[in-house]
Amino acid sequence: MEPKSPYTHVLWLQLYQRGKFHGWWKAGYGRVETDADGKITAHNFQKVTSIGGWNGYTLLLPIGEDPPDPQVQPKRPQTSDEQGDEAEV
Repeated sequence: MEPKSPYTHVLWLQLYQRGKFHGWWKAGYGRVETDADGKITAHNFQKVTSIGGWNGYTLLLPIGEDPPDPQVQPKRPQTSDEQGDEAEV
């Protein structure tokens, strides 16, 4: 049996509380491998999970890199009528 390669990445979860982004949670580790045919495979070991407050998104980053804060999404996108009103002003 081949020895397993060491983990090269950290697995992060976005944590939300009351609908607002609260931060990133280090949830596990992983590694990314490319075989001779160019097929890329990500191996993840998630050692924790969030009960509630998690949108299902995970991010795999090289060890030592910190994840960025997500961009703030508007609660309600502008409609074409609202955009037209602003253009007339």
